[in-house]
Amino acid sequence: MKVLVIASHSGGHILPAIAFCQGLQGRDNRVEINFIATDGEIERKLLGNNFNPIFFRRKKITILSSFSLIKLFFQAHRLIKRTSPDLIVGFGGYLSIPFIICAYFKRIPNFIHEQNMRIGLANLFLMNFSDKIIFSFPNTKISDKLKNKALFLGIPLRKEMVRIDRQQARRYFGLDDEKFTLLVTGGSQGSLKINTQIIEVLKEKEFSDIQVIHIAGLFDYERVAEEYKKLNIKSKVFSLFDHMNYAFCACDLAICRAGAGTIAEIAAFRIPSILIPYPYAKLHQLDNARFLVDKGAAVLLEDKFLCKPILKEVITSLKNNPDRLKQLSESLGNIDNLDARDRMAELALTLAQCNYSR
Repeated sequence: MKVLVIASHSGGHILPAIAFCQGLQGRDNRVEINFIATDGEIERKLLGNNFNPIFFRRKKITILSSFSLIKLFFQAHRLIKRTSPDLIVGFGGYLSIPFIICAYFKRIPNFIHEQNMRIGLANLFLMNFSDKIIFSFPNTKISDKLKNKALFLGIPLRKEMVRIDRQQARRYFGLDDEKFTLLVTGGSQGSLKINTQIIEVLKEKEFSDIQVIHIAGLFDYERVAEEYKKLNIKSKVFSLFDHMNYAFCACDLAICRAGAGTIAEIAAFRIPSILIPYPYAKLHQLDNARFLVDKGAAVLLEDKFLCKPILKEVITSLKNNPDRLKQLSESLGNIDNLDARDRMAELALTLAQCNYSR
């Protein structure tokens, strides 16, 4: 049985696709997977040599970029002909478009996965061509004519995202067992603004008793690491970090963007968080954040209000209020399981087996 998986451009697409592949091979280790991705540094770093990756050159492209899309359609057609997949799965981004449409016309079973509350442009275009549309959040809006295709399954989380004892997790980072621990991350791309403002806050004397795990992103790592050397606090700084389960289990509070994968991980690990949604990309992350905030399970700080005084106030109000942190964690425990790895693998095997058995 052969499966093509397409994800591109960012960790928000790549990581759920990797988790799906893990779930698929966990159910049936005979499944052959080819993972189609763009060739950015982040994609290559996250994928490595796993799942027979095939990298396409990353381009700035839209649905209106007719010549580039036509070229991609020919490339997709040749690749599908060469690999003869029984199933094609798209995780959003422009690279999914030619593969899902080719699957539609070649009558190859396929489905798409939408990570965010608000449907992305590529998936919005592809919904009419896909056999199934997998949603991450239960209240994503969809037209009545497509509801027969729609399934709410959640977001696939990687198999390594398992809970670790808190003291074990802190010792993994060389941190103290008892100190209040902050996790800061701007997602796979990193966030210059979050990095800068949190460092300014941590210069204040009242934060000298905390410790920090900071994932700065590839492009701002060196600057952030140098800034922490000037601070009188215990810290661990990374560019990217593969073992996020350790980071989540070690922290008391997370400050992060609101990508769909991050939302699912926060819910799975019940981590109190200050969510600072990425303010662009059609406000996808703001909608994602509100999913938790409306359930009393996270604190929202919009990017336009992100500055040292406000960030300091929000962190302090949570750090000094253990009952509030406990309430946020308990509210996360009331959210339906968002981990879709096994459910999506089961769907994929069912669809692929139908084609494989023809």
